[in-house]
Amino acid sequence: MVLQWGIKRHDNHQTAAMTGKAKAKMRAAALGGAALVLAVFAMLLVPQARTRLDHLAFDTLQNLWPRPYVPVPVRIVDIDEDSLAKLGQWPWPRHSLAALVENLRAAGAAAIALDIILAEPDRTAPTRVSADWPLSSAMRQTILTLPDPDAVLAAAIAGGSVVTGFAASHQPAGEQSPAKARFIFSGPNPLAALPDLGQGVRSLPALEQAAAGTGAVAFTADGDGIIRRVPLIVRLGDQLHPSLALEALRVATGKRNILVKAAAETGALTQLALGPLQIPVDAQGSVHLHYTKPQAERFVPAWKVLDGSADARALDGHVVFVGASAKGLLDLRLTPHGDIVPGVVMHAEAAEAAQLGALPQRPDWMEGAETLLAVAAGLILIAAAAWMAPLAGALTTLAVATLLLGLTALLFLDMRLLADPLPALAAAIIAHGITALVRHRQDQAERAFIRGAFARYISPNLVRHLLDNPQSLAVGGERRECSFVMTDLAGFTTLVEKSDPATLLHVLNGYIDGMVRIAFTHQGTLDRIVGDAVAVMFSAPVMQPDHAARAVACALEMDAFSRAYVIRMREQGHALGITRIGVNTGMVTIGNVGGGSISDYRALGDAVNAAARLETVNRHLGTHICVAGSTAERCPDFHGRPVGELVLKGKSEATLAFEPLPAGSDAQAYLAAYALMAAGDTAAAADAFAPLADSDPLAAFHLKRLHAGESGVRVVLAEK
Repeated sequence: MVLQWGIKRHDNHQTAAMTGKAKAKMRAAALGGAALVLAVFAMLLVPQARTRLDHLAFDTLQNLWPRPYVPVPVRIVDIDEDSLAKLGQWPWPRHSLAALVENLRAAGAAAIALDIILAEPDRTAPTRVSADWPLSSAMRQTILTLPDPDAVLAAAIAGGSVVTGFAASHQPAGEQSPAKARFIFSGPNPLAALPDLGQGVRSLPALEQAAAGTGAVAFTADGDGIIRRVPLIVRLGDQLHPSLALEALRVATGKRNILVKAAAETGALTQLALGPLQIPVDAQGSVHLHYTKPQAERFVPAWKVLDGSADARALDGHVVFVGASAKGLLDLRLTPHGDIVPGVVMHAEAAEAAQLGALPQRPDWMEGAETLLAVAAGLILIAAAAWMAPLAGALTTLAVATLLLGLTALLFLDMRLLADPLPALAAAIIAHGITALVRHRQDQAERAFIRGAFARYISPNLVRHLLDNPQSLAVGGERRECSFVMTDLAGFTTLVEKSDPATLLHVLNGYIDGMVRIAFTHQGTLDRIVGDAVAVMFSAPVMQPDHAARAVACALEMDAFSRAYVIRMREQGHALGITRIGVNTGMVTIGNVGGGSISDYRALGDAVNAAARLETVNRHLGTHICVAGSTAERCPDFHGRPVGELVLKGKSEATLAFEPLPAGSDAQAYLAAYALMAAGDTAAAADAFAPLADSDPLAAFHLKRLHAGESGVRVVLAEK
């Protein structure tokens, strides 16, 4: 009745419950929103973490989709291991480099960019050699008539189309030469917006003056040593200089001017232009490289150029970079692909990509767009965690992540835009995780509340089963063997008639509470409470292999409690009778019974009715507990005595019944008398029961039967 009353009130409380759940979801969403705000601020205020995520995203894009190699007029003349083996160790004499330059020019190279800094005079110069050896005056004069190697190289460079390189250094240096390129500005001069690299470590003045151009060989190596960007324009003090790659392109195209475009508001660089060639750059004047896989076609060994075996068609009209891949020369760099390549490759890659328009861009507005994307993705995932089921929320998270990653790939492949989805994804997932965690805690608290609240009406094991298996709430059932305990309190009707409501509830509540607690202690499931009657089932909904033993133990403890409670109530002036208990085991159908508006977890079957009948026969037998043989035989340690083969009202077959006894009880005299009665020796059985009848109601019952002419242990009950 109590459970049914609670179900009937469900509609009255449904609106309030829904409102409470909505508030809980809003609280979870609010905490998720706070986490999102903190994550977004961290993304903006901790640039180191943001940079690491950017690098991870860009490297992943490069590894998944390296730039396809498209042949353009750019080549690398490589001072490789074979060249050193054939021509001798580095540094080579300057006349060898002069021959290299002359041969490249003869092959038709459009520009020859030397990724080599020749800052010191040639060690084989005549003045140097003559001073190092104890020579005669005549020999020294003869040596001094030999041409100076640096002058020979300067003359070769002066032939045109050669670009020398210089490196940036913060060490003091001599007077700095101005750039040979002329910078034209569209917008403010970006000098103040560029980092000052200090001074330049340059080649010999004679070499640099003879060159058609000079360019910086600076790289922007990140903290992990990977070269992801190459500056195309650098600042040395109060002067701007082009990079080696940009200067080589300028010389090859025969241009004098480099157009520098800067944002009017900030003065930050946005673009460089060489005639029709437009090159987007970042605020530091750098370009992001989109590397190809290593290409052997890009290289021409230096020794082949010197001995004339190089294919002139591979050099004609090309921008040629002269650099070293030999490991001993230590000009090796790390790419996002994990390849270790000579530094000259970075210049060649930049020159190739600039001509192809294949340089990835990261506009200034991209970071703001990513921040907005983080907020949008975070709000979506917060809503998913707060208002969706866990599976739907997980699928939504997967969909958002897929969308962000797909959008990033699309921007990179179709528009060459570098977008980083990881900060947005990280912020959104953090917000989703916080929201989901709060919702989980709320659900756990709600489950605990439901468990605690409903455990006052139905058994805790049923509550746990329903929480863990909500699908079992569906109307339906299954066949299963269960055990049942049915109780009834004698004298309750009289108590109802004579007691005021407050007293009645006080007495009844104390009794019911004690009986139900005992049932729950033995992990029984409360089937129903009707007035003072309590019905308990075992092995439903959770299967219990020892359900019969649990039922008997529960019945004995209920009997002990009832005896003590009745005495206590009588002392307070409340007349109560004994509690009669019936226990039976059998196959029943268990499950939810009802429809869409109400349902009740019940057991249906004759075994339930038989337990109720066994409870009622106690008043005829004089016993407190009557246990069916089907229950007793499933209890290995059952201690009790047989009552008889009872033919219950409305039944044609007899049910062997027993009275369980507390441990240590002596039933030998009764068992001896019962054995005589079972053997058909009525007189001897009556004589054996007679001494027991005064103190044993069950013995008195059998003695009365025998005196009435009945025999044997079969007892036909005409009344319930």
